[in-house]
Amino acid sequence: MSESDEKGRSAGGDSAAGAADEHADEQVKVLDSSFFFLDIPIAGTKFAVPPSVVAEMKDLRSKSKLDAMLGDGRLFVSEASPATRKRVIAASKKSGDYGVISDTDCDVVALALEMGGIVVTDDFALSNTAQTLGLTVIPVQMRKAKKRQWKYRCTGCLKLCDAPGICDVCGSEIIRIK
Repeated sequence: MSESDEKGRSAGGDSAAGAADEHADEQVKVLDSSFFFLDIPIAGTKFAVPPSVVAEMKDLRSKSKLDAMLGDGRLFVSEASPATRKRVIAASKKSGDYGVISDTDCDVVALALEMGGIVVTDDFALSNTAQTLGLTVIPVQMRKAKKRQWKYRCTGCLKLCDAPGICDVCGSEIIRIK
């Protein structure tokens, strides 16, 4: 092999090190529970889930998919810091998804935020909160959700409000609207 061939291979040509380097820059995809309930493959070699997603895997099919990905080293379990989780909760309040987003959804978004990762989900509230924080979202099976700023309106007097609950003017229920 000539010297120029060796340089080309060591610079990432056909070598295994070159292939590993290509994946070193790949963004981690943080998976929501919905990914494990479907038989849809996803490209990539680096995936993460928070412990709360692992806890949601109850049926044999989703647990087997999770275990297979953990076993082959493509998937790891990690938890975001409480401070990052608070940022996600604040973003869900800003986007209007706070009353709808689950604790597990918050964990997924927080982990993606800390890792600079991509969120993989079919959950619209999770997707909207992630997009509010500037994260990229890949849908599992559904179409990509558009970012939305929800509003709240009293069902009685129709007053626009900041959050769901009971209207302080007429006592009727406040609901989320487009």
